[in-house]
Amino acid sequence: MNYELDKQHQELRDKFRAVATTTVAEHARKHDAAASVPIEMIEALHQNGLMNICVPRELGGNGSSFVTGHDPLSFLIGIEEIARVDMGAAHVFQVHGHSCMMLDHACTPEQKKRYLGLVVEKGTPISWTGSEPGRTARGQYNLQSDAIKKDGGYLLNGIKNYGTNASAATWNIVALSSDQGEIPDNFLLVMIPADANGFEVDASWWDPTGMRSAVSPKLTLKDVFVPDEDVLVGPGYYPRERLGARWHLGFGASHLGAAQGMFDFVIDYVPNKRKTGDDPHTQRAVGEMRMRLAAARDMLYHAGSLWAGDDTAKAEEYSLMAKLYCIMTAEWMVSETIRVVGSTALLKSFDLERAIRDIHVHSTHANLYGTAQLIGRAALGMEFDATQQQIVVENKSSKVA
Repeated sequence: MNYELDKQHQELRDKFRAVATTTVAEHARKHDAAASVPIEMIEALHQNGLMNICVPRELGGNGSSFVTGHDPLSFLIGIEEIARVDMGAAHVFQVHGHSCMMLDHACTPEQKKRYLGLVVEKGTPISWTGSEPGRTARGQYNLQSDAIKKDGGYLLNGIKNYGTNASAATWNIVALSSDQGEIPDNFLLVMIPADANGFEVDASWWDPTGMRSAVSPKLTLKDVFVPDEDVLVGPGYYPRERLGARWHLGFGASHLGAAQGMFDFVIDYVPNKRKTGDDPHTQRAVGEMRMRLAAARDMLYHAGSLWAGDDTAKAEEYSLMAKLYCIMTAEWMVSETIRVVGSTALLKSFDLERAIRDIHVHSTHANLYGTAQLIGRAALGMEFDATQQQIVVENKSSKVA
């Protein structure tokens, strides 16, 4: 199969690259130091029609989506190009894109206009928060933040964390446990406006060692009332539709972009500043870097193309593999790049130091061991749930029928 970009995707790549190498690059250090939202990037993407990349076509977007299967590659290209310069900024775009894809699938026509209209008009990002304290130990769909059914809507209470884009968004997708049904059938997604009574966004909570521009605040919900018109389908919708399996490639593209950015640094720094291009070890390392990046990109693009087909199980399995290989490539690039460029290149006057911190933080989020286990279960002919990010423990194995 041929994964070379056609003219349309080459032009799209050039647009994203222009924003990344100018606007994103200009402000990346500022946002890393302050742990602040890369608002200049959001504005530049909007001005170039790129914040709409996952907005449905009937509203004026491109409709790139792993859910509908329309042109998944465009979204991956965008994440990759931004991540070459700033992985944190790429995650801002990634979460926004995933949110747009899901809203396109879940919303009524009226809801689409209300939530996605601001994206088209102003480029306003969408926020999505599933995580909350202690969820890893309890399970993906076992949430303690609750939604109690009331006349005309739900009353929400709880604490969420890692609310990417919440400090810049007008609309926030938030996941909770409803009082209707058992796990996972009670898993509920609602839309909360930024100015809702009882909805608090604490951006000061976000102070990590890396991915600092991917501002992901803590959210507190105190008797927040959400009317039925701002509920996305109803309890159980998200796990029932297995939408969590659609987001793996976004993480893969981000790590691939960061790895490519490190490679770009190496091939500039080594011959022009360190003057070690003639060293056989350097040549061997650069050759292996080039090979691994090409393999990761082919896997990523192939996995993306599978979402345009009808074999969902194959798309899920290959997406897990592509994500894992891209992350492993990025982590390998960190250690190999340090050996090749030397310690001086790790000074904060170079961008390499920030890229290393970002990869260390972001790769932890993806749970490599859990992903590898799911791939192994698929290879062994066992049932696997690509919506999960955690190790599956069970007393008895079961074969796929």
